Amino acid sequence: MTSPETNPDTPTRAPSRRALRTMAVVRWVLLALVTLLAVTSVVTVLRSSEEQHADHAVDRYYCPMHPEVRSSEPGECPICHMDLVPIPEARQSTAPAGGAHVHGSEGVPSVSAVSLSAQKQEAVGLRTSPVESATLGDRLRVPGVLSAPETGRSEVRVRAPGFVERVAVRQSGVKVSAGQPLAFIYSPDIYRAQEEFLALSRWNAAPTLEGQSSTATADMASAARRGLELLGLSQADIAELVRTGEPMRAIPVRAPAGGFVMRTSAVLGSRADPEMVLYEIADLSSLWVIASVHERDLAAVQVGTTARFLMNRPGAEPLVGKVDLVEPLLEESTRSARVRLVLKNEGLLLRPGQYGEVEFELPATPGLFVPGDAVIRTGQYDYVYVQTEPDRFEPRRVTTGSSRDGRVQVLSGVAAGERVVTRGSFMLDSESRLKASLEAGPSSPEAVPAAQPAGGTGAAGGVQ
Repeated sequence: MTSPETNPDTPTRAPSRRALRTMAVVRWVLLALVTLLAVTSVVTVLRSSEEQHADHAVDRYYCPMHPEVRSSEPGECPICHMDLVPIPEARQSTAPAGGAHVHGSEGVPSVSAVSLSAQKQEAVGLRTSPVESATLGDRLRVPGVLSAPETGRSEVRVRAPGFVERVAVRQSGVKVSAGQPLAFIYSPDIYRAQEEFLALSRWNAAPTLEGQSSTATADMASAARRGLELLGLSQADIAELVRTGEPMRAIPVRAPAGGFVMRTSAVLGSRADPEMVLYEIADLSSLWVIASVHERDLAAVQVGTTARFLMNRPGAEPLVGKVDLVEPLLEESTRSARVRLVLKNEGLLLRPGQYGEVEFELPATPGLFVPGDAVIRTGQYDYVYVQTEPDRFEPRRVTTGSSRDGRVQVLSGVAAGERVVTRGSFMLDSESRLKASLEAGPSSPEAVPAAQPAGGTGAAGGVQ
């Protein structure tokens, strides 16, 4: 017998209205609870982020060796493991977190304005000097070096292949005169040319039936003589050849000009070819002074400008000369050009290779000038520290001009009457860069490890 509960033919009973209302209320309550839980989670995350940001904004300790490492609590540097020290109030960061690259005043990168009390200024010996408006620049001093003139150099070569049979001048540094024999060369070609000349000379000297020499024979003898001259024989050698009537086995190689032997390669028994330089001779009766003038001063130096050469030797008298050439090329590494002077070497007291200073007489130039020690040069830009208040100094980028008597012309960046730091600028620049580094902070959280708490051990500290 089938029960009413399991009988498929029995109709299903629908839920009551009260049950439906209860289920709706339960669904709304669950939805409200889920929404409340989500809002609570978002608020908690935002509050945690703000607290972390606040902790970073109140950093009070840093590493003196690595200023980018900072912490709100004492600890040690994870890089060098030095103890963190308190950040002075004057250096505490006021820049936003994740600070970007800090630029100082007037576009000077990586530096910042610095405040120093009067006591600290006195302790470090800081001194300032005003920017002066003056007319300076009647003299310009640059380094210079003596050099053997290229116009006084000469090379000694043979005109025909041969062999060195005797060496008269064996070493460099020897003074020789024009026409002096330096070596003696045996050359089959020159020996054969001597025999031909002598034969034609004897033939030309023999009388004909009419008592006169043949014109053709005279012409051939004259051509043979010119051939000997072209092979390097001097008039004295040819006259000796005619006098003796015998060809010379080894002909002398003579100096074409007087001077000092700078280089020799003549070795007894060696082969001598026309391509080979046997001797190199330099005339040192006058010398060149090669001065290096910076590109900013080139406009004031012209051909004909009077200059004095001061040698680095006690008691040496200055030598006066005039600019002979301003080379058109500029050295990329030094940003300078070579300027040439010509000096007479009276008594041969000057020697190539001697250093000194070249002093040019220039027209006076009006402008703003500061002491040379005030300008800090980085290779890319120049800047000075300007005293804006009694205890405040700010970096100022400047454009410099020529240098005059220890002072540098400033074309832009400062005004007349402003005071610039001339002594103690190294310490001030270090303080400025440290402050700028502290204000910049690490570029990203991953760039610098977090500082370790006091007494903690990092991964590096655990290595024995």
